[in-house]
Amino acid sequence: MKNSFKIALLSTHDHPLLHLYIKAVIEQKFNDIVVICDRDQFSKKNKDLWLQRTGGAIVRDENFIEDMERKINTKIPFYFVDNHNDKKTLDLINLLSINVLLNAGTPRKLKREILNASIHGVVNIHPGELPKYRGCSAVEWSIFYEDKVCNTAHFMSEDYDSGSIICSEYYEFSKEATYESIRTKVYQKGCILAGKALKIILQKRKRPDDGIPQDEKKAKYRKPITEDKFREVIKKINLKKYKYQKL
Repeated sequence: MKNSFKIALLSTHDHPLLHLYIKAVIEQKFNDIVVICDRDQFSKKNKDLWLQRTGGAIVRDENFIEDMERKINTKIPFYFVDNHNDKKTLDLINLLSINVLLNAGTPRKLKREILNASIHGVVNIHPGELPKYRGCSAVEWSIFYEDKVCNTAHFMSEDYDSGSIICSEYYEFSKEATYESIRTKVYQKGCILAGKALKIILQKRKRPDDGIPQDEKKAKYRKPITEDKFREVIKKINLKKYKYQKL
């Protein structure tokens, strides 16, 4: 059954996870979706990091959008703006009567006006347990400290990784897992979790104030993992010594 809950994905046209976010949303029976693309590109720095993390395991099928459109029997509109924080984005959200936005790869730190533009806010997937692993390299730091790797779905706020929590998932991995396969699994599962979080928002009519508040006493912002510690993470995985390599 087609519902009237309208979702806008904020991304760039070349973001490597955009197709997985679209697929996850459609698999939760959301058909009324649009994509708002920032004209910024997926930077060379991000591409290099992406390749390091996934080894090129996630590849977008160029026919994917057409396949998804056939599946839901409707077009997926794409809109292009210069900046996700500009007035054109705000006007689109209002004009299209968007109920909720999903961060599917915006290159911007979103301003308050955008965060507050839709009644159900902006959903983000953070690849780490919040608030314990805010900031960068959450997957790597989790492995380094022998914690479970986690994806957290939360409402975005003006401070990074600090909005109220919608839901979260923890993962275990194969004994034969590599760093690249672990990172790939976390990315893929994160997109699926985004669809689940949107379904929770629809079913429970959740707004940003309805999520689970983060405990600031437990909050810790992480800097990018250092090269020496990153090598320790790789070594631990390769030697099958990470505590949660158990499948």
